[in-house]
Amino acid sequence: MEPNYVAKKSVFGECGGKIFLCILLCWLIVPIFIMIYMIVKTKKFRLEFYKDKVIMRRGVVNTEERQNILTTIVGVSINRSMAGNIFNYGDVLVDMVGRWDIDTTAIKDPVSLKKYLESIMSQTGAAKLNQFIAN
Repeated sequence: MEPNYVAKKSVFGECGGKIFLCILLCWLIVPIFIMIYMIVKTKKFRLEFYKDKVIMRRGVVNTEERQNILTTIVGVSINRSMAGNIFNYGDVLVDMVGRWDIDTTAIKDPVSLKKYLESIMSQTGAAKLNQFIAN
């Protein structure tokens, strides 16, 4: 004998919220881990200025250390976006004699770095620059 009506449970009613939550978490967990990795990677970035050299250290799993000799700095400028003005970060562009391989993009408080580099410029003086170019 056949039943007149068969009632079945709805997948969305029984575990729909759980399925939706699983789908949402699947799409959120991966970006959350990527975001956490990017934050930790950014926090591990350091620029250390010494009297005659600059050392850049960065990396979480793969670490990198780059060292440059601090030669005569010719000019320093800052590029900031609207978000950079709000959250106080920007790109510091350093013009110097020689090559600048140090990553100075998205630097926190770029104005203070610019002031520090300008103080180095004033200490070296223009006479040293003229002598360096003449030789």
